[in-house]
Amino acid sequence: MPFSSIAQIVRQITTRPTLTQGLVITALIWAAIYLPGLGSVELKHEEPRRALPAVHMVATGDWLVPRVGEVPYLRKPPLLNWLIAGMFKLTGGRSEWAVRFPSVLATLVLALGIGINSRRWIGSLGGLIASIFFLTNLAILESGRLAELEAVYITLAGLALVIWLAKWYRGITGLRLWVWPAILLALGLLTKGPTHLIFFYGVIIPVLIWGKDIKLLLRPAHGLALLLMLVIFSLWAIPCSFAVGQHDPLGVWQFWIHQITSRASEAEAFRVQTWLLNFPQTLKNFLPWTPLLVLLWTSGIERSGTEAVTEESDVERFRGQAIFYGARLGMVVTCLLMCLLPSGSPRYIYPLFVVPCLLLGQVFVQGNSNRLMRGYLKSWRWINAVVLVAGALAVLAIPFISGMNARSLFGIAIGIGAMILAWVAQRLPEAELKPIELAARRTLITGLVFAAGMITYGTGIVPRVDAMNRNGFREVAARIRQGLPAGAILWVQENEYKPFWYYLEPDVRYFLSVSDIPADARYFVLPKTAAPAFEADPRLADRHLRAIAQVVDGEGQQFEVLEGNPKGD
Repeated sequence: MPFSSIAQIVRQITTRPTLTQGLVITALIWAAIYLPGLGSVELKHEEPRRALPAVHMVATGDWLVPRVGEVPYLRKPPLLNWLIAGMFKLTGGRSEWAVRFPSVLATLVLALGIGINSRRWIGSLGGLIASIFFLTNLAILESGRLAELEAVYITLAGLALVIWLAKWYRGITGLRLWVWPAILLALGLLTKGPTHLIFFYGVIIPVLIWGKDIKLLLRPAHGLALLLMLVIFSLWAIPCSFAVGQHDPLGVWQFWIHQITSRASEAEAFRVQTWLLNFPQTLKNFLPWTPLLVLLWTSGIERSGTEAVTEESDVERFRGQAIFYGARLGMVVTCLLMCLLPSGSPRYIYPLFVVPCLLLGQVFVQGNSNRLMRGYLKSWRWINAVVLVAGALAVLAIPFISGMNARSLFGIAIGIGAMILAWVAQRLPEAELKPIELAARRTLITGLVFAAGMITYGTGIVPRVDAMNRNGFREVAARIRQGLPAGAILWVQENEYKPFWYYLEPDVRYFLSVSDIPADARYFVLPKTAAPAFEADPRLADRHLRAIAQVVDGEGQQFEVLEGNPKGD
């Protein structure tokens, strides 16, 4: 494609993009950032705990009660487990890629949802800026590539909020305003519980107060939406509580209530140093866009007077102002509230991150173009020039990091394409551009550099680092399996969850006590500290147990693999 054609496309995208163009650019940046190397590294952190219930669901057909091993796992609702199990079914087997893809896809859904819905009040350029800001802040980069609850939770809460704001801005009332947010919030309940309601109502209540429309919360449509939310959650929660606690289902509900309230009330793990860092960590998590947050106070949009608003255009302007000032207030108050909780964590605030993305998009579209904003835009161009060079070098370094292979060549090709597009955007003349168009161009360039950097990370660095890992969960499971016949059923003592269990599946059974072991069981794995008592148990005397392997996991804990004769042999 000739230079002039590329320049023309870039010029249109950063001045008058169509909805389709905005969505395509968002999707391409998402794909370059979140897909490379997605399945190249083993599951880590809490990912195996999210995947094990999905393995159980596919193997047993029991999709009602999530389980880690044989024990019901009720600390979190099962929506992410369902999504992972669905990916196992869809892809025909288990893989790291299938485990992580629901989180990655959820991130795309919200980015596209921002672009589609926010254009109602901040236009197509503001929506494009907000979408790229969302995809490229550190919090979403971290959570969006992992099989963790946060990515799905952020998407459901954020999409509910964006849809509600777009509908309210257009003057929609009744069930049409509430029904889709209620469904999404209900799915959020099925993902991680009700914490996201704090962020949703923490934003819309100030917006409604600023917009002199707080009575909407008292109308029947809102009550019906709350009821719909509870009904959707109860469709799983009630049968699950009866399935787990057949004789005491209320005990299951008491456990769930304790899980919710303990976030705010537990203080035994309180550490002053960690607590004091909650707010700075939150600001760090929004990098590289954190410095721009100052513009929300220095370049805010013009406020309306106190006179009555009658014309339709005036109503929309008034509602746009209510969204900006109300959401800004709600963002600050809810952020401070969560940071000040004794057991608070910056991760709890992730569902709120869609708000500053939207507000910054609105500032560039409707805000005052003062000296500070112009200074930011000028400095931003110089920063982009530097990171363009760094991004180009990173892409060219791919074959030196991972060698010449099909994956690295594909990464180089995509990375070079992204850098060419960014370089063309950087070189285009800017004399006639408005601040919003300058901001869109800067944002596009930064997003493309992020894409090039993540391509290098995913196709070059991740496989290299994973190949150097000699004591990961995969390797521990492989060493355990090494001395066993193919397809042998391994019995794991379920005294404490261990991430390597995922890589022992599917030929695994779990036991809590010797009485759980059937007569034909032959191979066992348990902590070395528990092995002597296990071998000395009189109920296993005729098994003639002997150790065939010892394994140390990544946390330094030792395990023994035992072999015994099945009962009756």
